[in-house]
Amino acid sequence: MLPFPLKLQPGDPIYLQIVQAVKSAVATGLMGPGDRFPAVRTIAQELGVNPNTVQKAVTELTALGLIEVHPGQGCYVAVRVPVRREAKAAAVRPLVRRLLIESRNQGMAHEDLLDLLQREHTKLDEPRH
Repeated sequence: MLPFPLKLQPGDPIYLQIVQAVKSAVATGLMGPGDRFPAVRTIAQELGVNPNTVQKAVTELTALGLIEVHPGQGCYVAVRVPVRREAKAAAVRPLVRRLLIESRNQGMAHEDLLDLLQREHTKLDEPRH
């Protein structure tokens, strides 16, 4: 069983779905710093996908700094180094802008968007079973 929940959906590339599932698992605490990351072959077998697809996800996760590769030992969830507030904001700003544009296109009121963000943020802090 994979340490991150993932039900593949048509539309988005599989490797990006894997990346997003791992990012979510790390953000919600399902996977923490130092946790062993499953082998490429294990993930590929579990999801029924090509190992090259999983390797592409691992490469992306490594580039994002979410996992670390230890030659001869495997992959582990990275121990994150604190990042300056400005750098965090710069990383998230394009996503926020896309969210704001989409919410305006949907006719969503500013207050409703803030409420939605608060509820979703709270959900991330809820313990997972």
